Amino acid sequence: MPFRQAAGRVGKVKLAACASTVVLPLLLTRALGLWRAVGLGLDRLRPTPFFYACFVPVLMFAALGVRLDARPDVAGEVLMQFVNAFGEELLFRGVIVALLLRLPVWQAIVVNGLLFGSMHLIHGSVDGDWPRAVVWALMSACAGTMFTAARYRTGSLWLLVLLHMALNLASIFSNVAFVAGPEVNLLVQRATKVVELALAAWVMVGAARRPVALGAAG
Repeated sequence: MPFRQAAGRVGKVKLAACASTVVLPLLLTRALGLWRAVGLGLDRLRPTPFFYACFVPVLMFAALGVRLDARPDVAGEVLMQFVNAFGEELLFRGVIVALLLRLPVWQAIVVNGLLFGSMHLIHGSVDGDWPRAVVWALMSACAGTMFTAARYRTGSLWLLVLLHMALNLASIFSNVAFVAGPEVNLLVQRATKVVELALAAWVMVGAARRPVALGAAG
């Protein structure tokens, strides 16, 4: 298959996936009457110290600067990442978190992270590279646990969209691989996963010691 045809096909698949990740959670939010529960209110747009700590992985990817020519259309990539982050956060940290509120916090964080990671197995059906898709799913699950922990600490879905979008863009345009090489880039990727799991564990341990209300400061 010619390169342009293959690129066009992947682009259409990504566009369809982005559209579905927005439409489905919007329909679920409407059908389940969860508009107030999903965290779209503007009254909670107050970043907490924990929310700022969740930007450590972003800074790790951007430690050696960014390479804007890593993708041909920067503006298009930013737009796609916004749509992607909004849809995924509305579904996982909005609808699904609202449905998991009766579970202990640590269970909700783990379940949400695993569900978020499993969604990324779709990449295996797109390119046929299932081993890579499994690794991608596991790495996404780590990020998902951090996002869920941040959702508990902030109560704001918009802040999660910002965090999700920033992390994706930092990873895409990271200059680490170009400056330090693929081995260091892989090390940074693994280190970010350790940080993400550590941040999630911090919230889970804290919740085990005392009840944590959704949106509690910290």
